Amino acid sequence: MIILYTYIFIILVAILVTVIMTQRTQNSRRITTDKATRRRVFYIRQVVNLLQDESRIPMNIIARTRSERIALCEAIHIVRSHTYGTDSSPLNQTIRDNGLERLLFQRIRYSTGLRRAHWLTLSSCITLGEKSIHKLERLSNSRNHAIRIASVISLIASDPQMAIQRISALRYRLSPLDISRIISLLRRGIIPIAYEPLLQSNNYNLQMLGIAIVRNFGIDIADKRLHDIISSCNDKAIVREAILTLSSLGRPLGRAKIRYRMSNMSISERKSFCRYLATEGYSVQALRTLFSEKEMHYAEALIKSYKRDLVCRQYT
Repeated sequence: MIILYTYIFIILVAILVTVIMTQRTQNSRRITTDKATRRRVFYIRQVVNLLQDESRIPMNIIARTRSERIALCEAIHIVRSHTYGTDSSPLNQTIRDNGLERLLFQRIRYSTGLRRAHWLTLSSCITLGEKSIHKLERLSNSRNHAIRIASVISLIASDPQMAIQRISALRYRLSPLDISRIISLLRRGIIPIAYEPLLQSNNYNLQMLGIAIVRNFGIDIADKRLHDIISSCNDKAIVREAILTLSSLGRPLGRAKIRYRMSNMSISERKSFCRYLATEGYSVQALRTLFSEKEMHYAEALIKSYKRDLVCRQYT
C-alpha cells in the first residue's frame, strides 16, 4: 500500500513539474514576442520619421544587435509595403551602415522553405547589389514555389525597369496569388506598367498580368481588348479570367462568343460563374442568355439571396 501511494505521489509531482515548466516556457515565449513587437514598433516610427524628414540634416538609424537589425528590416518592409510612391533613397545610408543586405542573405543562405521565402520577401524592400541579384536569379528557379515567387518579387522590386523582361522569361506559370503580389508592387508605385502591351502579348504570364491590372484598377476602356482575347485566345485559363474581368467591370455578357465559350465549360465551372455573376449584381434577365433553364433555378435563388442580404445590410 505504501508503495502504491509512493507511485501516485511521484506521478503527481511529475505532472505538477510538467505544468510549471510548460507555463514558464509559454511565459518566456510571450515575453520574447512582446519584446520583438516593441522593438519593431520602435523602428517603424524611426523609419517613418526618416522618410518624412524634410530638413537637410541627414538622419540615420543604428541597430546594434542582430535582433535589432532584423527588427529594422521588418520595419522597413512594413513601412514600404503600406506607402505609395515613397522615395526610399533616405534609407540607403541606414541599410548600408547596418549591413542589412549582408544580414538578410546570410539568413537566406542558411534557411529553407517558408523561412527562406520570408527573408526573400524582406529583401524586396532594400537596395540590392549585383551579387545579391545574381543569387535571386538562381533562386527564382527553385523547386519550392514560395521561394520562387518571393525571389521574383524581390528581383522586380530591385530593378522595376526590367520587370516585363523578367516576368516573360519565367519558365513556369504564375498563379493568381502570385500575380496579386505583383499587383501590390504596382499599387505601391514601384513598377510602372502599361496594360495594353500586356493584353496583346502571347506570353501567358504577361497576358494574365494585363488582365489582372484591368480588373484591379477598373479600367473600363479595356473591354474591347478583353473581347478580342475571348474571341481569339485558345488558353481556357486566360479566357476564363477575361470573362471574369468583364463581369467585374459590369459589362454585358450576351455576345455570341462569350455564350459559346461558357457552353464549353464544365458543370462545376458554370456553377462557379453563376455564383460569381450573382455577387456582381447581374439580373435574372441578363443571366438567361448564359445559362439553361435548369441552371437558372440556382441562379434565381442566388440572386434573391444576395439582394436580400444587401437590403438587410442597408436598413440595419
